[in-house]
Order: sequence, then C-alpha cells, then structure tokens
Amino acid sequence: MRYLFRRRGEENSHEEPTNLVQSGLGIFSPIVDNTQPDPAHECRRLQELEQIFVRSKNLVSLDDVPFVVDQIKNGNIVLLDISRLNDGGDQTHLELKRIIERIRGETRSYRADLALVNDNCVIVTPPFVKF
Repeated sequence: MRYLFRRRGEENSHEEPTNLVQSGLGIFSPIVDNTQPDPAHECRRLQELEQIFVRSKNLVSLDDVPFVVDQIKNGNIVLLDISRLNDGGDQTHLELKRIIERIRGETRSYRADLALVNDNCVIVTPPFVKF
C-alpha cells in the first residue's frame, strides 16, 4: 500500500511492489497492477468488434436523422447517399446543410466523426474508427 502522508521519523517498513504502476492522473489516481493483460477481457473486446456493421441510407429529410443516431449509438458505420439533396438547388442545399448539422449535433455526445467521401456520399463513424 502506498502512503501519501507519513509522520516524521516513521520508517518505511512497507515497501511498494515493483510491478505496480501509477496511472497518469497524479497522486490521487489508483495504483494499477500491470503484470499481464486479462485474456477474458481481450476476448470480450474482440466479440464486440465482430458486431460492427456498415449501414447505408438515402438521405432525404430530417426524418432520417434518428436512424443515423441509433446506428452510431450501436457502434455501426453509416454511409449516407446525399445525391438527392446535392443537386445544385439552393433550397435542397440548405436542407442538406440543416440535416448534416443535426446529425453532427445529435452524435456529438457519442464522439462520432463525419466525413465527405465524394460529392454524393457522407460517412458517419463511431469514435474507434480512424480515417
């Protein structure tokens, strides 16, 4: 056990084990044993990664936003076809911008990323996907 406050003259009769490592949160962080990774935990992580799906959706209106949010909440990747809203008209361009901002706002708490793949496709990914 690690003692933060000791009295003067108190001997260090308790030695700290060498395999314990303190995390980067400072003196108030718990001491963690970093001897070997837990194989059961690693298997659970692999099972979670097997459950990822790539979903596609034709984006038409604001009614499609809950579908995207539910898929991101479940850890899936969503490809959005925006060709109907990206036809060059001012009205559809404003609607597309409004829909994308709504998706960005509602998936912000899940730390989702949005990226434009090409002129007709947007990808929305969970935070563990790097691109």
